[in-house]
Amino acid sequence: MLEPGKVKIAVATVIKPHGIKGELNIELGEMAEPDDDFAPGACLIVEIDGLDVPYFVASSRPRGSESMLLTLDDVESETEAASLAGRRLYVYADPEEAEGLTAGDLVGYSIVDSASRNVIGRIDELTELTPGAWYFDLGGRLIPAVDEFIDDVDHDSHTVAMTLPEGLLEL
Repeated sequence: MLEPGKVKIAVATVIKPHGIKGELNIELGEMAEPDDDFAPGACLIVEIDGLDVPYFVASSRPRGSESMLLTLDDVESETEAASLAGRRLYVYADPEEAEGLTAGDLVGYSIVDSASRNVIGRIDELTELTPGAWYFDLGGRLIPAVDEFIDDVDHDSHTVAMTLPEGLLEL
């Protein structure tokens, strides 16, 4: 569950296991601060089934300029590491520490379809249905507020261009 007064920042994506002892090959995100976010004892958050699950860093080492090898406490096998492949790693931060926009800052913006540029609706509020599962509320119509669907944010026109999975708007 997101801590009150905090924002969640994506700092890396798990690419794949490295070896057989649970080490992970991760790709660093734009907001990553490798010396802090991946220091031994640092807490990383993984979204699993809509919940924020904490993992603690056991060790890390650089692997090129944009990736690292990471070991987490309680991830001790290739199978456990493989279960995290493709997942994003997050840290909690104070809003003033987060450079950039959060989903809550988009209230009042209009969502447009990236392909057609048709307006889908106006974001009235940000709603958390289950812990860690945030949605844009467009007057009762809920759209998942996830980075994977957002293609562009235009601050001048107050629009969010999104590519939504087929059929989502019919639910």
